[in-house]
Amino acid sequence: MINLINEDALAICAIWQEAEGEPFIAKVGFGEVIRERARRKYNCDGSITGVIAKRFQFSAWNDDQVDNDRLIASLKINLADQFVQECLKAWYQSQNTVYARKAVLFVNKDISQPAWATTERLLVKMGKLSFYKD
Repeated sequence: MINLINEDALAICAIWQEAEGEPFIAKVGFGEVIRERARRKYNCDGSITGVIAKRFQFSAWNDDQVDNDRLIASLKINLADQFVQECLKAWYQSQNTVYARKAVLFVNKDISQPAWATTERLLVKMGKLSFYKD
């Protein structure tokens, strides 16, 4: 089977969408969340695509966004861009790190306050991103 869109490219787009303005370590941590969800088949089919494209998992991929501006922008990113290069590096580095401590959930609490984001479930905070166990 040939994937039309490379899963690494999708992951880099997701990091670009979700971790913009965050320190490098938080970008790596977000990459770890994607990988951990795929490894555990956490609310997905076990593929990177299944993790990223599952509805209501990552905000920019939701089809309820007005005109999908953020999604469209992420699909047009230029590999030569310095921020995109940082996302690429973070994605590949996340293969061998445990900064997020095997988290499967994350949130920027400045943007959202989900009920599951409790102190008891918090594993680590990096930048504005908080990482949680399930």
